[in-house]
Amino acid sequence: MGKEAILKQLQEIQELKNKVAKRVWSKALLIREIDEDKFDKKGDALTERVIKERIKFLAERIIKAYPDADPVLISLMDGALPFASLLQNALNERGYKYSYTTMQASSYEHKMTSGELKIGSMPKIPLGGRTVFVLDDVCDTGKTYLKIRDLLESLGAKKVSLIVLVDKVQKRINGYMPEYVGFEVPAYAFIVGMGLDYYGELRNEPEIRGVDLSSLPTPEEQELLDSEASLNEELIKLIALEKTTKPGSSMMTVFGGSADKLRKSALDIAPEHLPTDSTQAHQNMTSQFY
Repeated sequence: MGKEAILKQLQEIQELKNKVAKRVWSKALLIREIDEDKFDKKGDALTERVIKERIKFLAERIIKAYPDADPVLISLMDGALPFASLLQNALNERGYKYSYTTMQASSYEHKMTSGELKIGSMPKIPLGGRTVFVLDDVCDTGKTYLKIRDLLESLGAKKVSLIVLVDKVQKRINGYMPEYVGFEVPAYAFIVGMGLDYYGELRNEPEIRGVDLSSLPTPEEQELLDSEASLNEELIKLIALEKTTKPGSSMMTVFGGSADKLRKSALDIAPEHLPTDSTQAHQNMTSQFY
């Protein structure tokens, strides 16, 4: 397939993603947190107002627990960015001193199969002797975070803690639980909004909703969506080939690495919130959480 044909198909896929995302969001329902009494009654719905208030509460907890720590806040891209922005605003309003950086990491290969930790970018601040808070939108199995924690500790961090907007409550390795949590929801909740994406869409929505399974892609739509990764890989190869055939061209990129390494690096960064195969678990979701 030629470059123009690939670009045309990728444009069709993007239009489909926009269409599906709009459908998913319009049919999604506000999800409610598990309150202190757990399943006995409904907690707060995760509306924009409630989310902002809870983030302010998290900021106050951090300041109270670490008043003079001057910690490093590490936001995990890209999902944590909306949450991190609001948390930083809350800390700034209260005059709290901290340093801020970002990190990109994934332990997922293909869809949601756990693999080795892959780093897209490292923190840009030395961590030796520093108190570190890792910010993320959601904690699911916790496996990726625990690998990140081990890595940051190996870089000299004095203490590493996770601040997460949403905790999908479940049993984890060694009974791990996030140190700071905005909201607790059931492990099987299929949620989008406030950093939680669906095929890269819906991150910027200001509230969190539970997905109605009837709004998910049809088999035909899914087949087209699944072709995006291979089409992008083919496009990158064609672009690299074009560069090698031009007079005076070089396989070395402006970043100092080979085009092949750059292509591999780009493909290694897996999407954060692709749909899982646990459809049956999602079907067990009842209206008591919405």
